[in-house]
Amino acid sequence: MDRGLNPLTWQRRHLVIWALLIAAGGVGGLVFGWFLSPFSRLGRIDDAAMIMAWLHYPQSYLVYVAAGAITAGLAYYAGDLLTGAR
Repeated sequence: MDRGLNPLTWQRRHLVIWALLIAAGGVGGLVFGWFLSPFSRLGRIDDAAMIMAWLHYPQSYLVYVAAGAITAGLAYYAGDLLTGAR
């Protein structure tokens, strides 16, 4: 079995990049979920208050955060395997 397939044997720089991309994917999913939520369409009186109110309902955005994080992580994993960066 190729040792490059196992993330536990990756170099530290690959793990750091992978973790940063997963976090960025989660934030991207959060932003995507905000744009799809009804809270974003309620008006422009106080957007910060609307975002904070929306964050009190994790069932409305957690799916998007998880999908963004998983997609980013798998994309890096697939790209790393296909290019043979090690």
